[in-house]
Amino acid sequence: MAAGGRPRAALCVALALWAGAALPPALGRRSQVQTLTDGTWRALLEGEWMVEFYAPWCPACQNLQPEWEKFAEWGEDLEVNIAKVDVTEQPGLSGRFIITALPTIYQ
Repeated sequence: MAAGGRPRAALCVALALWAGAALPPALGRRSQVQTLTDGTWRALLEGEWMVEFYAPWCPACQNLQPEWEKFAEWGEDLEVNIAKVDVTEQPGLSGRFIITALPTIYQ
């Protein structure tokens, strides 16, 4: 990873969320958020990624979902892959990435 990748990613997230707030919701559009599993997590080894670890029962995670979907629409422009991991279905990944709170965004 290039030096300064974390500040750049944080700025990208902030700008995308701010810009996305002014856009209407994408009705009928397929989600651009990729779903990672125990079998596909190695995709993270290629390119830049922003991954949300969430649980469907988590209120904070539920509040983040619409914003995460909006952010994913900017992924191609930002040259960042956007993904999510449901920790209730993929508990091995939450252990692999040492997830201790939800939601967690991993870069």
